[in-house]
Amino acid sequence: MSAQLNNPGFVRLIRLLFGRRFAYLCWASWRRITVGKAERGTGINRYRSRQELILVPRLMALLPEGERVRIIDGGAREMDKDFRWHAFPADRLEFHGFEPDQAEAKRLDGMVTERGSSTRLYPAGLWGYTGSVEFEHNNIGGGSSFLRQNRVVTDRWKFENPSQTTLSRDIFFPKRYESMPVVSLADWAVEAKVRQIDFMKLNVQGGELEILQGAGELLNGTLGVLAEVAFVESYKDRPMFSDIDVFMRSRGFCFFDLLAHHYIGRTESPVAAVHLALVEPKLGQLVSSWGQLIEGHAIYFRDPIGSPQPKHLDGKQMIKLVALAEAFGQIEYAFELMEWMAKQPDIADTDTAERLRVIIDEAAKAYSAYD
Repeated sequence: MSAQLNNPGFVRLIRLLFGRRFAYLCWASWRRITVGKAERGTGINRYRSRQELILVPRLMALLPEGERVRIIDGGAREMDKDFRWHAFPADRLEFHGFEPDQAEAKRLDGMVTERGSSTRLYPAGLWGYTGSVEFEHNNIGGGSSFLRQNRVVTDRWKFENPSQTTLSRDIFFPKRYESMPVVSLADWAVEAKVRQIDFMKLNVQGGELEILQGAGELLNGTLGVLAEVAFVESYKDRPMFSDIDVFMRSRGFCFFDLLAHHYIGRTESPVAAVHLALVEPKLGQLVSSWGQLIEGHAIYFRDPIGSPQPKHLDGKQMIKLVALAEAFGQIEYAFELMEWMAKQPDIADTDTAERLRVIIDEAAKAYSAYD
């Protein structure tokens, strides 16, 4: 029917049989449905690609002029491709990127400011102390590390995607070593005169716990952390997820989700399980489909509502926490935080509470449009 309503000849026939007004009403109704579907599809795509979010722009308008969300990017390789920050107004973001790979640091320098956000790039690695550490360059750039690759483990792997397989031992191996400068976050913060960081992204192939332990008091004001975590010892003496989780909980953070799951197959297997029609490769199953889970990115946030000893967050921090929650997909937590915030004694009778109520109502309607 939709194709027919778009056909002038068919519309003329309807006009002759039922009259001009009926034909127009049919066409107008079809147009509303078609345009509505197209707009809905565009909105979904823009949301999923983080070109547009629903809460973030409204929340950023609540912050004082000049207030920014300050982000540490440890292991800043390809930070220019991280789409998760695209929905934030550029003038509300402040990045500090650390990348020990000099070639990648040079590539990033000059590119990271294209969106107009405030960005500083440091051609050094983050570590638990300030000094120098030997860096292992890998054949795969993203596999380079301050730790030594554990090939007893990794040579057993087979990398798989829906159409291809590659043996780990053929592409994932160390090539050379180089002494590189490193700095602890605590020392950097003193030198840079930075008193607070809102969010940390750490993807440094095994050094995440070392960096977190070296952050000192700077971690006290941090609202969220995204850290790569491991479930196998792919680098020698690499801390596991359990080690990082214990540390993060001891510092008052709450685990929310595991993102970017990385599964591997086995070199000696003659089949690639992910290619079999017999398996159902999706999360939430009662059996495994993708092989062994070796890594993922754990997302942690402050939880001022449910933590046994909640850290006090001021109004600006709460607004940023809500925005970060939405940016990383924690939609319902973002709404819960706003409802809780609007009821707090120091906010309940203020203009901020009223503006929060408006945002909650508007955002709820905007999200409900995609039910």
